[in-house]
Order: sequence, then C-alpha cells, then structure tokens
Amino acid sequence: MKKILVWLMVLCSLCTVALGAENALTVSFSGPAVLEAGDSASVLKTKISATNSGKIVYTLTDMASKQVIYTETRENVQPGDTLSWKAPYDDGGLTAAKPVKRVKAAFEMDGKTYTYSFYYRYEKSGKTVKIHVERATWYPNNTACSFGPQFREVRPSLTDKWYMFTPIDLSIQGRQEFEYAAGNLYIIGKVYVDVFGDSVTVSYENFYAQGGGNTETKEEFFTFFPDLASVTDVNPETMGVESFTFGQPLSIEKDLKGDTNVLLFVRNKVTYADYVTNSAKLTRFWINHPDRVEIREEMLALMD
Repeated sequence: MKKILVWLMVLCSLCTVALGAENALTVSFSGPAVLEAGDSASVLKTKISATNSGKIVYTLTDMASKQVIYTETRENVQPGDTLSWKAPYDDGGLTAAKPVKRVKAAFEMDGKTYTYSFYYRYEKSGKTVKIHVERATWYPNNTACSFGPQFREVRPSLTDKWYMFTPIDLSIQGRQEFEYAAGNLYIIGKVYVDVFGDSVTVSYENFYAQGGGNTETKEEFFTFFPDLASVTDVNPETMGVESFTFGQPLSIEKDLKGDTNVLLFVRNKVTYADYVTNSAKLTRFWINHPDRVEIREEMLALMD
C-alpha cells in the first residue's frame, strides 16, 4: 500500500449565482469591499432578463436581529439592464466577540422575491473600525479532523459524531499528507506527518492562511492511539489524555513506546467560511466518494 494519501484542493471560482432560467433576475456578487464609517460600496449586481419594464425594491436585512438596515427602489427598469446595488457601512451588533453578521439581500420584482446572502465582518484596529463585505457562509466552532475512517463506523459505541482517525505507518520515512476536513463538509487544509529517524512531527495548514484565508483555529488537539481496542473515549474534554503539540517532534521509541502502527486522532475546533477568499471556494468533502472509500479501506488494512 503505497498510494499517496493526499488530494490537492481544487479551488472553484464562482462569481455569479443564477436563479433559474425562468426567472427574471440574476444576482451576482462583485465584492470584496472594505467600508469605514459613512461609506457604502457596490457589491451586488442584478441582470434583468424580464420581457417587461418594471420596478425593483431592494432590501438588506440583518438575519440575526431581523432588522432592515437598508432599502432602495429603482423605477422603470428595462429588460437587459445590469444594475449595481449598495451595501452601506453597518456595525450594529458587531463586536470583537461577535465579528460576523449574515445579511440577506432581497430583490422584489414582478411579484417575485429573489434573495442572496453575504456577510459583514467587523475588524477593529486601535480607534479604527472597518467592515469587510464578503461572500461566504460561516461555520462557527466546527470540529476538524484529518481524513480517515470514522469512529462511529468501526466502533459505534464510542460516539455518534463524525470524528475521523488516521491509521499511519510510522516506519515510512519522510512526509505523509492527509486531507483536513471541517464539519464533515469542506476540506479546509492539510495535515502533515513527518518522520525522520526516531522523530515524528504532526502539523497542519489552513488553505490560504498566508493570503487572507477565512479559517480561525479555536482549539487544538491531537494524540496517537496504539490500536482501536485501546480507544475508550474520543471526546478530548473527557478522555483524560493530554494533547501533544502540533509542530513539536515526538520520539517514536519514548513517546509512542516504539509502536509504528498507530492511529492519529486530530480534533481541532475552527470557525471558517466556505469561501477562502471572495473568488475561491473550498472543496466539498464527500466522504463516500469511491476514491475516499478505497483509501479508507487501505488505511483499515494498516491497523493492528
């Protein structure tokens, strides 16, 4: 079993959301934008495909408070028109502790309502407060694991959560790479296992971490199990096992008792957005894709 256990992330660029061929309106996002107090920016566009002229009523609603924060009406809109719409500065309810707000844009036209979501992200530096208007769906406090079988598949009594573990052969020198998935939804990065002699180091990276990526690590936890039979708990808060430190070398002989057939368990907590940047979306994590099923079977064959 020498198959490379790594998938490269394919970033999907998506800048237009079509709402159906039969609809009279197509909405697109033209951000990002950074707003300061009193500013507004054009971040949404609508393409009119109706056959008749008409009126559009545009409304922005804060989805947490259900409060309307902006509204605008355009009269005598013509077929074929492309219109830009503003997102004004709004920091109502935004704080350093709650820096993200989902906003719903609603376009009423010809008796129909078309909706589109985007986000305000609050940033404070000294006395300066800025609002980043960005396209994303945010997932707060999700768990993130390295790719592998799920505990609930092989030991259902342990947990009903989707936590994965990664069987690894530490006799293989050099780097092994694994997908790093959050919330069982998206691949947010990679987990690395580097073996050099008796030393093993586990680390991870979030995609676009150095280029404005939208993943924030809230908690870190990883450990090694010698085998599946030794696992009695997979909740880091109750399992009574001290987490090793990412990026810090361990001795296979001393720290892992010389065992080279081990199970890596990574369970971090992250807050992340499905768009890494405003033009690049994370790749969906389909756990039952045939290629992943095959890799999991190969991993299970490594277990004691």
